[in-house]
Amino acid sequence: MSTDTAALDAAEWAAACRGRTRDLLAGLGRAPGLLRTDPGAAARALDESLAREIPALLDGEEWTRLHTLLTACLGEYLISVHGARWTWLEDSASPVGGRWVVTGFTRPPARRTAAVDVGALVGDALASEPSVGLTALAGRAERAAGVRVVHG
Repeated sequence: MSTDTAALDAAEWAAACRGRTRDLLAGLGRAPGLLRTDPGAAARALDESLAREIPALLDGEEWTRLHTLLTACLGEYLISVHGARWTWLEDSASPVGGRWVVTGFTRPPARRTAAVDVGALVGDALASEPSVGLTALAGRAERAAGVRVVHG
């Protein structure tokens, strides 16, 4: 996302992502908290909206906006469905010294899971696919994390 991510703490980062998803859903005429109350319905609503945006046709600013929104929405989806959380992972290869990942998946319980670099996953999809939807991204993230794929 465009802010200096290294200067933010996890609570600030999570609040910013939650705010972006709430604003986006409200702008689509949906309940702002839909990603928390009904993640499946929110994913479908966002997919309908995002299906009209083709990453290859977006300029730099529009692409960045879409990347930012998808990253926030995907993170919020994983948090809502799987009880995960945002965490700053230090990475000396990163220009800002690290990256935000989603980790700590608690659902399903007693299962070993991996952190998911949501921003990288979204960036890869935007760079290589004609259209990108939250439902497909969620499936990839869930597989990368090692949690079962559940969409409802």
